[in-house]
Amino acid sequence: MEQQLKELEVKPNKMAFQVALAFAIYTLALIYLFKVLGIDTQEENVSVSTRVISSICSYVPFILGILYVQNKHKEELGGYMTYGRGFSAGFRVSSYAGFFIGLLMILYYKVLDPEALNQLMEISIEKAGEDEKAIRAIKSTIPYMPFLVGFTGAITYTLLGLVISLVGAAFVKKERPLDS
Repeated sequence: MEQQLKELEVKPNKMAFQVALAFAIYTLALIYLFKVLGIDTQEENVSVSTRVISSICSYVPFILGILYVQNKHKEELGGYMTYGRGFSAGFRVSSYAGFFIGLLMILYYKVLDPEALNQLMEISIEKAGEDEKAIRAIKSTIPYMPFLVGFTGAITYTLLGLVISLVGAAFVKKERPLDS
């Protein structure tokens, strides 16, 4: 009964919000760092090691952020947490992070670095080759591309976080013994 009362009082919202916001800002900083280093993961001739390192820099902090919130929330609840509660805490991080990253991607391509959008579109046109229909389709999406990139980023991080939250909750959960 005490655990149920504690679960009603203690919510992971604030911590999930803070971790997700920090991760979104980290992601934006990572984009600028890659830009300064001259790393463009959208190009075809990027080495496998560069792709792996950029993926590690992008996704490992995200995974660690979800696990951090799940563990801290378990501590707030007195060391015990149900699977559903662990999943909920982790999924809140991923949904907030997806939302913030989506907004930051729109802001990045529309305001902070519109030239990056032009470069992205040039790479897409190059990949289309000589297909005029594909080139026209790509050019017609230019005004909407920041929103498409933002939406895609938001969905990607939310769905990835869903899976990570499911797995993380299985490792973090610790049910209160019935005799206590």
